[in-house]
Amino acid sequence: MQSGAASLWVRAFRLTLLGVALLCAGCNLGFIGQEASPSFDGPPEVRIVAPAPNQTYLAGAKVIVQARVENAGPDLARISVLLDEALLGEKLNPNETNAAVLPLTIDWTASEAGEFKISVLAERGDGAFDREDVSIAVLSQAPESGETADSAGPEVAQPAVAEPIAQSAESAPEPPRADASGVAGRMTQPARIRVGPGAAHDLLGNLDENFEVLIVAVNPSREWYRIEYDAPVDAWVYAEFVRVEGDIAGLPVETGPPLPAAQGVNLLLLDVQVEPPVVCNQESTVRARIRNDGSDETQNVAWVIAEALLLSDGAALSENPPLAYLKTLKAGEEDTVEIPITLTARAGEEQFIRVIVDSGNHLPETDEMDNTGNSASFVLERGGCG
Repeated sequence: MQSGAASLWVRAFRLTLLGVALLCAGCNLGFIGQEASPSFDGPPEVRIVAPAPNQTYLAGAKVIVQARVENAGPDLARISVLLDEALLGEKLNPNETNAAVLPLTIDWTASEAGEFKISVLAERGDGAFDREDVSIAVLSQAPESGETADSAGPEVAQPAVAEPIAQSAESAPEPPRADASGVAGRMTQPARIRVGPGAAHDLLGNLDENFEVLIVAVNPSREWYRIEYDAPVDAWVYAEFVRVEGDIAGLPVETGPPLPAAQGVNLLLLDVQVEPPVVCNQESTVRARIRNDGSDETQNVAWVIAEALLLSDGAALSENPPLAYLKTLKAGEEDTVEIPITLTARAGEEQFIRVIVDSGNHLPETDEMDNTGNSASFVLERGGCG
């Protein structure tokens, strides 16, 4: 009898241990996504994917710049794209989903022949940064017989670029020196000047290296200076391109003129959701909410792709990402695109879905840097994948 009672006690004890183990296993499954916290030590890492070094274009062609920022992290403060050190496009606090890898795409119409340097710079909030440069060549394109330069070839949107106001420091008259209304400055390199503080404002012209200016105001972030010189214009220049020869602490702070209403099409990716659970080798649904923030209706459908990436290192897990089509959208109109996706790689590991709107850049947009977004991370359940 004692032996039978002992056996029953042992069996009950084993069942209790099994229950505790199952309960703990359930707890671990519930919090695995929160425990996986990737580390983002050190500066971000920039990799330019396109264009290739020394790639050649014809004048009038659209140059599509594609890059990846690896080791991104939640404290990524800005991603900037520079053309010959002048700001071509910029995105502040771009990593809303704390992704390890961020892609970017921006295009620029090469309207003039010459050699150009394209740079991509990524910077953390603590000042740690990385950049990569690539040089390209643009060749002049002679129109066919009987055609004008405006009619040759397909129509390409051209940015409005005024003739340079100042060509060189040697040929320009002596600018005003610092007085009670401003602080003297000198250009450290050639740079574009604009009608307001930001790359979205219209271009006025260029100033050469060593050209002297009078700084009369700063914008609230102190990243742009309003300057005066011999030309009777109200011009702004990026502060990093000016060596200040005095104290600007007492200068007035100005916001500059308002931005003009955006003309054209701008597809903005608002939200990416993945319908749970996400199980290996079973179809799931990705929902991407997209709005046309531009002033014009899209004249064609756009491709929308969804790809899976590993959260730990940003490695792509989809060889042939599925795609869907975004319908034509009126100005201000929204639509939700549903993309079926079946994941079969790296079951049991934490992943996320990246959606890219207008993959391949078939639609010209006013802003090409807001077409990408990420879902919340998830652990791919093993399901039938073992």
